[in-house]
Amino acid sequence: MAEPVRPDPQDTPPSRPKARHVRKTWGTRFFLVSAALFAIVALVGAQYMPLKYTGTAVFHRHTDPAAEERAGSFETIKLTLEHELGGREAVKRAAEELGLTRGLKQGADGSLTPDGQKAFQELVQKLMENIQIKWPVRSEQVDLISVSFTHDTPDLAQSMPDTLVRNYIDQVSGEMVSRLDKSHKFLQERVGEVDTRLGLAVKRRVEFETQHAGKLPRDPGVFDREMREISADIDTVRRQQEVAVQQRERLKEIAEAAKANPDAPSQVVKGLNPKLGELKKDLSKYERILDDQFVLKGMTERDPIIQRLRKRIGEIKKEIEETPEEAVLQTVFSKNSSAAEELAVALAGVQSQVDLATRELDRLQKRHREIQTLLADYAPTRQQYLDIIRKCDELEGEKANWQIRLTEVRMALSAEAARQRTHLETVQLAERQFLPESPKLSHVLGFALIGGLAFGGLLVFIHNVVNRSIAKTFVFLARVLDPSALPLGVSAFGHSEAPGDAAEAETRSDRMRRIVWRFVLQPAIAVILVALLAAAILNITLWLNYPDQYEQWKTDPTAYVSERVHAGIVERLRERWEAA
Repeated sequence: MAEPVRPDPQDTPPSRPKARHVRKTWGTRFFLVSAALFAIVALVGAQYMPLKYTGTAVFHRHTDPAAEERAGSFETIKLTLEHELGGREAVKRAAEELGLTRGLKQGADGSLTPDGQKAFQELVQKLMENIQIKWPVRSEQVDLISVSFTHDTPDLAQSMPDTLVRNYIDQVSGEMVSRLDKSHKFLQERVGEVDTRLGLAVKRRVEFETQHAGKLPRDPGVFDREMREISADIDTVRRQQEVAVQQRERLKEIAEAAKANPDAPSQVVKGLNPKLGELKKDLSKYERILDDQFVLKGMTERDPIIQRLRKRIGEIKKEIEETPEEAVLQTVFSKNSSAAEELAVALAGVQSQVDLATRELDRLQKRHREIQTLLADYAPTRQQYLDIIRKCDELEGEKANWQIRLTEVRMALSAEAARQRTHLETVQLAERQFLPESPKLSHVLGFALIGGLAFGGLLVFIHNVVNRSIAKTFVFLARVLDPSALPLGVSAFGHSEAPGDAAEAETRSDRMRRIVWRFVLQPAIAVILVALLAAAILNITLWLNYPDQYEQWKTDPTAYVSERVHAGIVERLRERWEAA
């Protein structure tokens, strides 16, 4: 048998384009298979990731600017609220309420053993790490606060934030009721104390007013006016007294003259001259008219009316000066025996007038002296009285302020006890989470897709690098060694060539294997990979988004698929029937 002709290493092999096509096709299939295998492994492995459900409860709190200022900065308030809402004690109380201590070791008395306490502390620490407190809204009037809790159990993810918020509101409400109760008692004591002091002050005021009745006018000018009135009354009474004394003296003279001269009038009665009274009235009237002209009409001394009034007033004053104060009012002539008796009666009446005028004059003078004394003592007495009044007013104002605060605290206490206050109020309770927060289906599918593409590309790249290295090694050996040492059918470029003799040497069994591999095994492998990939995608989708259907799929996949296919076909037929 003749030895086959080996090509020159410097020449291009005649079957290189076919080899390149084979390498390209093989690389594409290798890339797709690698990517599919990575995606299947990623989707199956994602099912072993722990599910995380997050429940969120939201509540708002009304802020008091004065209380906020006393509490400090916002960071201080925030840290304080986070400690009270999600601190160790709050989480421990919530865990006990939710029954998370049931599986821990307990002693005979029902208390946790040291190991149980240690496990409980670790549990509380883990729970605290999964709690998040945020302030979505922060304003001067109201704060909106959200409490989130993440756990692999949806029931606990729902109940934990609700329990934390409820316990916090109950705690704050209890503390507020306690503070309001203390404030209520304190304000009641203050109101009672101020009321007692006010009663004493009012009593002192009444005693002072009783002691100084009529001596404490609001205006000290009252004393001046009263003194002028009393002075005028004193002048009038003094004149009446003088007239009565004159009448008494004349009656005495008449009585003596009657005894000496029986023919003389038995009685001559004198009194104030009526004309003099009329003149004084006219003088007062004209003076009042003159004052009205000056004040109301704004006239001056040059006006004719003023001059005429001045002239008339002067004439009246002159007539008053010329008119005697006394005049004979009555003259009685009688010769009977009763004249002496009548004269005695008249004399007794005049004497009585003198005595009355004297007593009235004494009273007025005494009152005048009292008013002078009151006027002298008015300033210190008035100041003392004003101090008493001011003290009463201050106590009344203080009592009113304490009473207002007491009423506000009483109303707040009643509202807080009835849970009707809006200082803290739940806005949104945590809802049961049917879809886990982590892992998310989009993230898993994205990771499987991108990771599969990257993994397949990486494997193809590594294969190409290794393949080129092998080809270069073959070229190097072909140049150094004898080309006859290369295997039959292998060119200097490291590719399996198929020269005519090698192609003729291919047997029927080789062609059959190639046909089976190309038309049977490769499609079967592709179908299996696609089925596995579809099953993995369906499995992860049901596991994350449809837990109820996932249980059915997990129990009997074939029945689930057939049921879904049948339901889809029936639905499609129904739609077509309705459309037709």
